[in-house]
Amino acid sequence: LYHSRYPRPLKDHLVANVEILAPLMATAPKLINSILSLKAYDTLSEKTIGYVNTPLLSVPTLKKQVKQAGYSGFDLTKLQYLTDKQREGYVLIVQDPFTSFYDANTVQSMMALIRKFGLEPILLPFKPNGKAQHVKGFLARFAKTAKSSSEFLNQIAALNMPMVGMDASMVLCYRDEYAKTLGDKRGDFKVLLAHEWLLSFIKKETTLNSNINTHININENENDKKQTFKLFSHCTEKTALVNSENEWLAIFNHFGLSLEKVSVGCCGMAGTYGHEKSNLDNSKGLFELSWQHKLTDLAPEQILATGFSCRSQVKRFTEAQARHPVEALLAALT
Repeated sequence: LYHSRYPRPLKDHLVANVEILAPLMATAPKLINSILSLKAYDTLSEKTIGYVNTPLLSVPTLKKQVKQAGYSGFDLTKLQYLTDKQREGYVLIVQDPFTSFYDANTVQSMMALIRKFGLEPILLPFKPNGKAQHVKGFLARFAKTAKSSSEFLNQIAALNMPMVGMDASMVLCYRDEYAKTLGDKRGDFKVLLAHEWLLSFIKKETTLNSNINTHININENENDKKQTFKLFSHCTEKTALVNSENEWLAIFNHFGLSLEKVSVGCCGMAGTYGHEKSNLDNSKGLFELSWQHKLTDLAPEQILATGFSCRSQVKRFTEAQARHPVEALLAALT
């Protein structure tokens, strides 16, 4: 209501348009990163936009990694002509602007893990989710984005193939904000988080009296089986999905891996909140209050964080590089 009468700050427009800007910048990631890495750029961004510590794009890009790995491309017509039995061999990956363009290894790891299970992952075309628009209060724009995305995902859902998304805030937006904004017009599509799909797959294989450990072995050359991983869950995810941490523990236990959940609150990043100059001190304070001392005595390879924003915050304020749990699973399995 306020901004229907008064102009918005530039940083609000930047955040709201991240799903337009990120794909464009990803066409020349090395060039863009070289500019974003300049101290002069950071100073200019801070003074003009009020935005600090701009994250760098993934190199190589997700598109390039998918091509190099030889995954099947998305072809809706081809998928529609498959039999129900054939469709059981595919898993569809729903993109989001953060993991796809800034954390491509996480998406690639999920796809590689799916392939290890004898299934074929297919990366769906990138479609804006609108979460950033909603966060900054561009509600009319968000409604249009949600309507367009829902129409596409409902069309895909008709294939009766599982759809998996890698970022909790984005996936939960489909369930919460979409339902509140669109009501019955949202449709009944469902996008699963990585742990939800993994758990359902394990249960299905067990029900069919097929143990997926028969063709998946623990990588004895790594220390993954001997060490205990530490799980730092995204605050929104564990609030909305109260059993998510226990489900991750069950998944790791299934593969003979040790995982312990770490009791932490918000990491202080909260989407793009931590990148705004006006919030920097609060963001750092929140991280120091809840996260920093829990990370101090851990080896970098032990640190697993489900949220993209959480992994970004760990990287920003420590020397560690946190991984998504699927990256650890992939490294541990051969």
